[in-house]
Amino acid sequence: MKALLFLSEKDTNSRTSSMDDLIKNLKINNIQLEKVDIDSARGAERAESYDVMSFPSLALIREDGVVVNIWQGELPDYSFISQSIGHI
Repeated sequence: MKALLFLSEKDTNSRTSSMDDLIKNLKINNIQLEKVDIDSARGAERAESYDVMSFPSLALIREDGVVVNIWQGELPDYSFISQSIGHI
């Protein structure tokens, strides 16, 4: 399982303790995290390819590339991610 975290690296206010907690929980549960900077050309293209329109956003993707869920505009609590992948 992989998670793509879409965020603006320029926006220093976007980093919150809830984001830090989410990142920690993803690592604890062996979910690979990739940060995607939407301010870069490549990051903007990737956001568009997943129809991500607001930030921060998180896309949860299976190993075969199938999108499990996308949360846009605010990051979910880890319990929602866990439900999406069947950890509960």
